[in-house]
Amino acid sequence: MTDIELSPLTVVYRSLAPRQALRLSAALHEAGLRSFEVTMTGDRPMETIELLCRELPEDALIGVGTVSTPEQVAASAAAGARFAVSPHFDAEVVDRTISEGLLSVPGALTPTEIMTARNAGADVVKVFPINAVGADYLRQLRGPMPDLEVMASGGVTPTLAAEVVAAGAKCVAVGHHLLGARPDGGFDPAELRDRTAEFLHAAGGTA
Repeated sequence: MTDIELSPLTVVYRSLAPRQALRLSAALHEAGLRSFEVTMTGDRPMETIELLCRELPEDALIGVGTVSTPEQVAASAAAGARFAVSPHFDAEVVDRTISEGLLSVPGALTPTEIMTARNAGADVVKVFPINAVGADYLRQLRGPMPDLEVMASGGVTPTLAAEVVAAGAKCVAVGHHLLGARPDGGFDPAELRDRTAEFLHAAGGTA
């Protein structure tokens, strides 16, 4: 287990170029967000991770997402990532994440998958896609697994964020519902501040 702690709200970048991600991250950090996930399916993810680690303030936590191989974990750790997220459970990925000293966040959905991920050493289990099952699913899971630490991910809106946190989620991950859908990574600063504040409030952050 690592002593790295995820923030209540993590933003997920899927298709932004490095400089686009930096501009957006700087605005989000100023609005109060502290956790940033750069997916392997994006544009030059290692370059983006290195850039965010170098340019954002020290309290920004940079991680990698959509991880599918141990080699991707190792490359991300070398780039400066501090947590690794997957949409699924892979024991080899979890093992490498732990050995690299990163926070391990594999994806799972069923009770069997979740327990398997926990037993393999996952620090936090990403329940995905949470919008398909709803907040009460987490509440039911935490009956037999009261110490389960969950990242809720997949179609999270502010309303769903508040519901899953009330049901026991440790944190939530959000993408286009926070960022919007501009393909060039552009954003309106005022709108972004307002949406970030809404999500942070829903997730139990400081806004």
